[in-house]
Amino acid sequence: MVRTDLAYEANESIAQKYKGVRLETHDFKHGEIVELEIMDEEAEKAIGKKIGKYITYETKNFKNMNEETRNEVIEILANNIKSISDLKREKILVVGLGNRNITADALGPRTIDKIKVTRQFFKAYNKEFDEDYNEVCILAPSVLGITGIETINTIIGVVEKIKPTLIIIIDALASRKMRRLCSVVQITDAGIEPGSGIGNMQGSLNKDTIGVKVIAIGIPTVVDTATIVNDTIDMMEDALKDKTDDVGQIMGILSDLEQNEKHMFIKEILSPLYGESIVTPNGIDELIEILSDILAESINKAVHPGYELKS
Repeated sequence: MVRTDLAYEANESIAQKYKGVRLETHDFKHGEIVELEIMDEEAEKAIGKKIGKYITYETKNFKNMNEETRNEVIEILANNIKSISDLKREKILVVGLGNRNITADALGPRTIDKIKVTRQFFKAYNKEFDEDYNEVCILAPSVLGITGIETINTIIGVVEKIKPTLIIIIDALASRKMRRLCSVVQITDAGIEPGSGIGNMQGSLNKDTIGVKVIAIGIPTVVDTATIVNDTIDMMEDALKDKTDDVGQIMGILSDLEQNEKHMFIKEILSPLYGESIVTPNGIDELIEILSDILAESINKAVHPGYELKS
């Protein structure tokens, strides 16, 4: 599980303040795409994310999409995966991070179960090119607590053996906002840090560290208790603005804290009581099934020119 912070919280004021930030938004009837590009070290430090491109699709409801909307969303995600990866003819390794036995962390493994795998056919027929399909294989490295092997080491070992030209990594994210739970898809070419969402830093997987382009795709499936309290305080503050002019006096020091500072302050208070407790939305089993299907179809459509969407 990977930690997600402020990659898609940059707004127009930040983009105007830093020349090294490009921000574009695209509205659809079912959601919104935000494209954020961090182009220099100044912007990297200001936003707290590595240099690279970050594409975020946000919608109110993945669960009740009809077939037409679902297919349109898949096409949008597929086009953005192709765009951010500059995908042409590749040897692709699709990696599903996470623990298959914990539903909220099973997004990666459940997604790769539905990926169209073709590498065996390329090998069997000694093919280098196919008009309809790229050469694709999958990997589910599981987690350290089950295998005894750091995820990053498993991935690097496989990469050294099969030598892909592109790696697509899927993982569940830990969100900093309740409303983003299971409603946001993030795509980035800046790489990924397996385990960072639960404080188990293993290192970075990106082009600089392993020599292969890495595209990371994730959906927030959990929040910690500090995020729930933080969101509640924000909602209380907004509600009070309609009732009184003394919001600052009522909320005290919390009104003056930046979001990250406030989150850390709340976390310090809650930690002795609840530790690193995390919360998932109701119906997480059904949601993971829906989300993994959408991600798999989006990846299949992106990497295989001749792929037809399932009805």
